[in-house]
Amino acid sequence: MAWKDPDYGGLLPYCITIKENAYIKVLSEGKSQAEASLQLNVARSTIADTVYRVRLRKQKQESGQSTLYNEAGAPAATWVKGKPQKGQKTTQEVIDETVSAFNEKVKTKSVSTKSPKVKNKDLLACICIGDAHLGMLSWEEKAKEDFDLKIGCKDLTDAADRIIDAIPSTHEILIAQLGDFYHIDDSLNQTPANKNPLDADSRFSKIIKSGIYVLRYFIEKALSKHKIVRVRNVAGNHDPHSHVALSCALATFYDDNKRVIIEDSPKAMYYYNFGKNLIGITHGHMPKPEKLASIMAVDCPEWAQCEFKYCWHGHIHTKRSFESMNVIIESFRTLAPGDAWTIDSGYRAGREIQAIILHKDYGEVERHTAGIRRVRNEKKGV
Repeated sequence: MAWKDPDYGGLLPYCITIKENAYIKVLSEGKSQAEASLQLNVARSTIADTVYRVRLRKQKQESGQSTLYNEAGAPAATWVKGKPQKGQKTTQEVIDETVSAFNEKVKTKSVSTKSPKVKNKDLLACICIGDAHLGMLSWEEKAKEDFDLKIGCKDLTDAADRIIDAIPSTHEILIAQLGDFYHIDDSLNQTPANKNPLDADSRFSKIIKSGIYVLRYFIEKALSKHKIVRVRNVAGNHDPHSHVALSCALATFYDDNKRVIIEDSPKAMYYYNFGKNLIGITHGHMPKPEKLASIMAVDCPEWAQCEFKYCWHGHIHTKRSFESMNVIIESFRTLAPGDAWTIDSGYRAGREIQAIILHKDYGEVERHTAGIRRVRNEKKGV
């Protein structure tokens, strides 16, 4: 039986290169440095240097000194690890608590609850959320009113209360988030395509989490009145990537709730067929509104069977409607005010959120509007 040097064996965890590991492994199997040199076809001095280097590394780490090594195994930087102060958690404790917290979050995933009694299955309620721009920062001196993340979230949740309370109880509701839900797409605070500077409030991660909370508020409010809640988030020119995080978070949270459907397709166009109604949803920056009718005709096999056709979009922040190829193409306003760039560029628009009620056989039969002044005044009791 070959004699194994326990010292060499104890060095193996401290090897950081493939060669170091190979040399020390041969030594730990009982070979002398001379025998290892012959077996590995390397100079004996190379073996000796490797042993010295790895032993030194082991001593430093055991004494509390950490060293950063380059690819060749040579030290590039060193530092001394301090012991946690009284009341301060160790790195492992922080990791364990983080994992535990994540598991607790998973356990709080939404599950199906008893649905409300629905009086009319012939109607579909649709809420169109236009360009929320959560995370935008506006200054009263520049944009006529102060606006930040907290104000934006409150306006939207108050609007959810107002608009959902007003609409009839239907079997299903479609929440159409028309893009630019987030003002920024990362921490650079600029539009992704044209690199226009943006005034942003708070940290990017906080903005993302706040947006998830707002749409969860819409969904939970809708669940109290509708049996099925269907949600579609489309990408805007401000949030082509962050909207994906929003959809993925909601899809994960509501994965076990059969009453909530999160439509998370990456396509720019989304279609939904309800009776004789065909609905198209997109942001409006690409493709342009003038092309939407012809795109729907090509994309949708239900085209010929649907008497009523609608395409809803955001992007321009103003209310505009026209008809093309029997499709009513309509843009929706936003609840948010203008930022410095839009104000300086001369853009002005009303601020509201709308809900449209469609009948399966007769198309649009009802519409509800919640303007920003009404939303705020009713919450204040004015």
